[in-house]
Amino acid sequence: MKAVRIYGEKDIRVEDVSIPEPKDDQVQIKVKYCGICGSDLHAYLEGWGLPTVPYPLTGKTVPITLGHEFSGEIVKVGKDVDDLQVGDHVAVEPLLACGKCENCRAGNYNFCNKAVSTDGAGNFLGFSEDGGMAEFANVQGVFAHKMPEDMDFELGALAEPTAVVYEAIKKSHLREGQNVAVMGAGPIGLLEAVLAKIAGANHVYIVDVSKVRLDKAKELGIENALDPSKDDVEAIIKKDLPNGVDITFECAGVQATFDSALKVTKRTGIIQVVALYAKPVTMNMTDDLIMQGKDVITTLCYNNSFPNVLGIIDNHKDLFKKVVTKKVSLDDALEEGIKALSTDKSQVKIMIDPSL
Repeated sequence: MKAVRIYGEKDIRVEDVSIPEPKDDQVQIKVKYCGICGSDLHAYLEGWGLPTVPYPLTGKTVPITLGHEFSGEIVKVGKDVDDLQVGDHVAVEPLLACGKCENCRAGNYNFCNKAVSTDGAGNFLGFSEDGGMAEFANVQGVFAHKMPEDMDFELGALAEPTAVVYEAIKKSHLREGQNVAVMGAGPIGLLEAVLAKIAGANHVYIVDVSKVRLDKAKELGIENALDPSKDDVEAIIKKDLPNGVDITFECAGVQATFDSALKVTKRTGIIQVVALYAKPVTMNMTDDLIMQGKDVITTLCYNNSFPNVLGIIDNHKDLFKKVVTKKVSLDDALEEGIKALSTDKSQVKIMIDPSL
């Protein structure tokens, strides 16, 4: 089969590879769509998250088949999988977890204690086990979630990034009627703003320096789109809300947006960090947080969220379809997909269609 394989920093190759029979607890799916994520871009540009020593749960090192945002149709079923069958349409939850450690038993399998590697390799399909940028993929049956009957496969492939922002909604304890700001209008920031609105937030502000991305936010129904290079973000928000927003979702991962989050969040409010940071950030712990009663909360991936997320997407199909901005073949995954995501701000979610 054809697959997009990564060997290391700036070394991606489209190759013909074999795929083994699914293990007893696995299903094999014919991949229909696989989304390209910012973390795939970091893997390509920096070698981020790739296994250079045998990964604890899989024993794998590079090369690895990329892709962790994917959906497909089951074509083979392992003998121990009793709740799925050939022909089922599924969205894949791409986490790697042992299922036995303290955190896994507590339901926090995104923090599996056995899924930590000395080289920082990611606990995902597409990083430490072969993923979905291929014609076929093997996945654990427990992580293959049946899609609603009338859901398109491209929407199923959106379940993974939507689960990321859903986890942030969960951890922030957002309630209907609260006010939020979202720092960053990349794919995750846009989805965060959309989900906050669906969850019943009153005012939703989104902040980015890209006009194209702010225009996309408006297309998705987020009218309060602010450009900090032109707008006084704090003044505009506090004109509407003198005390500031209840929750700020930090989806950009840089010092400037973290500082803005501190300024626009009210006393006793929450700064919910969604982004990963390439560099350390600084803050005045006493003046910025303790004396203001503000909490900084972080998330990593998601757990026990996919069924809920698939329901949300199913109830807002037309809205989520606007998030998909481009479809490319496996052969074009690097040039028209991964590299395009880094340079073309008009792209939100680029999908790989292995049938092209």
